[in-house]
Amino acid sequence: MIWQGIVLKRRSTDKLQSWLDYAKSSNGGSYQCQAVDEVKMAVKSIPIMLTAVVYFILFNQMQSTYLLQAERMNLGGQEPGGFQIPAASMQIFCWTIHSFTNAFQELVIFPLLSRMGRRPSPGRFLRIGIGMVLGIAAQIAAAIVEIYRKEDLKETGGFDQIVAGKVYHSAYLSVLYQVPQFLLMGVSSALVVTAGLEYTYVQSPVVLRGLMQGIFLLILGLGGLLASAFVGIVQAITVSDEWYPDEINEGHIDYYLFLLAGLMGLDFCIYLVIVRLYKGSPSITSIEDGSFNHTERRPQEDETVLMPQDKRTDVLKFAMGNS
Repeated sequence: MIWQGIVLKRRSTDKLQSWLDYAKSSNGGSYQCQAVDEVKMAVKSIPIMLTAVVYFILFNQMQSTYLLQAERMNLGGQEPGGFQIPAASMQIFCWTIHSFTNAFQELVIFPLLSRMGRRPSPGRFLRIGIGMVLGIAAQIAAAIVEIYRKEDLKETGGFDQIVAGKVYHSAYLSVLYQVPQFLLMGVSSALVVTAGLEYTYVQSPVVLRGLMQGIFLLILGLGGLLASAFVGIVQAITVSDEWYPDEINEGHIDYYLFLLAGLMGLDFCIYLVIVRLYKGSPSITSIEDGSFNHTERRPQEDETVLMPQDKRTDVLKFAMGNS
């Protein structure tokens, strides 16, 4: 259908609203109007989903940069018989607040808004936007912790710490100073991932919902891949004064984290522009009940029929377990 729309547009002298409209049977194509309009709805969602790629690069810092930072902070357990906090366990703060935020939205915020006669949930675009801003805040918090960690190393000289059988030269600054950055990322991911999955469900026609949610999760995975590539690019550019060396005590991880925050800020601005330019699509309700009318427009943003409760619950469980 997409290829046919492109080919017929090049051949046609008529001016139609969308290049996909050329694939409609009424315009010389071989596809029904309803099928074309459904694909148009799905295509409209893709630019918004693509803005999440940069966010998922930030999201993957928890498994990489934050971990490297934690290994070089005071994990405790220096006294005989003392308990050492596992560096990787700091992520529990992220997943705990992530789960709590999802549950709080579902069990408290949404029902409260319904009783007040307002929309059952805040706009998905709004929740995604807030989540992006919190992601920026998390990187800034991590960068500030890194600044204080490096200052502590410079002032005290640090100490050698054994973590999982390896020796790391660490600062005396407690690893618990990382808690704010993990909490920010937890709330952020609960907003972005859950709202993103809901958006792909509500915005997509019935027959393409699985595909669109699959694309969103593909973007999530792509963010992890690009996170590694981004580190390589930064290392190549800063080779004379490394920002992200193998031993981060000798680099400038704070610069790297500020760079990520700036990149996410730029991506957030692009997101706002795309959302502003976003135009309503045909009503999901009319597609579901078989009364599709391609002259009918969906209200702006996501003021539409909500995802059914059972589907919303499934999405929340998926986001909590796989984001």
